[in-house]
Amino acid sequence: MSQNITESDLEFIKLGESLGLNLISFADLRQSQDDYFVDGIRSDALKKLENKNCNTLTQENAFYVGSIDFMVGNTHDGKKFFLLETNGGSHRGLSILTTKQQELLYQGYYQAIEDALKQKNQETEKILILVGLPVDDRLIHEKVILIENLRKRLKKEGFTSKIFNIDNYNPNHKAEIIFLVADYNQISIYLSYINNWFRFKEENVHVLIGDGIARRFNDKTFNSDVINNYRKIKTIIVNPVFKITDDKSLTYLASFFSQCKLSEFNLKHLMFTKCFSEKQLLQKLLILIKKEQKSFIIKPSGGSGGAGVLIVSQSQNKIDIKKIIKESQKEFYDKFGDQRNPFPYTIQEFADFCLINWRGGKHTYDLRIYVAQISGIIQPIGGLARISRSSYITGEKKQEFVVNLSGFNGQIEVSRGLGFSKTNATLLGLQREDFVNIFCISCMIFRNIINYYEKIINFSNWNKIFGFH
Repeated sequence: MSQNITESDLEFIKLGESLGLNLISFADLRQSQDDYFVDGIRSDALKKLENKNCNTLTQENAFYVGSIDFMVGNTHDGKKFFLLETNGGSHRGLSILTTKQQELLYQGYYQAIEDALKQKNQETEKILILVGLPVDDRLIHEKVILIENLRKRLKKEGFTSKIFNIDNYNPNHKAEIIFLVADYNQISIYLSYINNWFRFKEENVHVLIGDGIARRFNDKTFNSDVINNYRKIKTIIVNPVFKITDDKSLTYLASFFSQCKLSEFNLKHLMFTKCFSEKQLLQKLLILIKKEQKSFIIKPSGGSGGAGVLIVSQSQNKIDIKKIIKESQKEFYDKFGDQRNPFPYTIQEFADFCLINWRGGKHTYDLRIYVAQISGIIQPIGGLARISRSSYITGEKKQEFVVNLSGFNGQIEVSRGLGFSKTNATLLGLQREDFVNIFCISCMIFRNIINYYEKIINFSNWNKIFGFH
């Protein structure tokens, strides 16, 4: 463990012990972050974004917090970035950010509570905040830290608050703001959607943290409202645009619709398309591989931790590809159960990404950038690099290119993460301006998701294969 560990890190480790978790490795990763380095990058990125008017929102309740993942490639023009996916209000890894960065990110969540307070009809009306957790959440400490931060902010503003779980929930409590914390399975049996409100039992839910709750809620009226006019929904969802951040092909559309502007910041665009059935997925892969002589990646809808994300090599035949598709679906169902549907699938061109020297081998890595909406402006907060578990040999094995720190049999391998600092930038082969560009791209893509929401969510011409060459 780092000898420079701070008092706040010691409190963090103590919290982990109370929850039965060993958070020493998380503290070490936080120590690899450099606030001075990131502050300068954030400042430069915000200046660029302001000059181009690329990160302001006209509708603040459309987005509060999120993160976005990129791979990095080498070209004769320097480093280029490949968009992998966006993540909404249920994203993970917040505890690897510095205390300062966490404070900034939590402003996005607090913005949602402030919006709910503005909307309440009566002075006596209580605000119910529903906080959802994955079943057997191994990162539960992140929600504990988040809720405690929000409570302190509320107390500073003169509000009383109380935390409940499903078993001890008391709707008659006198606190002005109630946090109800439960896992997705516990919550689901008590939820309904009535008069544009999420309801927990008989009560209106004012704020949903995060969108994992909404994603699992199967109600025709709600699903129709999300797609056709999410602004009708009175419950504030962090975030209501989850239908796009869940679906990688829709995220790529958000990039496609501003490809020229994003290219100015060195975002390199890859071919992609969407498939609604196993038969269509197989047919398109066969056509693409024959025509392009390239490898592709298949990605199920709404996945996480790399579940079901597999490479289809240009050298593989029809029988091999069928097996890969079956394997991908099995991975997805093993993780999420048969109530979740892996379709529609996204097919994306396999990127020609750069490798770094790591622990005696050549490894791939990605960059995750966290962003938050603060007073109508999407701001880059910070991030980390995540390094692949295995050395890169042929690229055909999943562990050679999937970098998720919690993506292998539920293990959390924080030691494969690197914070943003000048030293780590050198290890990654990145310049300061590369970080500025990727901070800008991150904010712009989320803004595109909101500005082009109707165009993206209603897009139907998926016979088309999007190419940028």
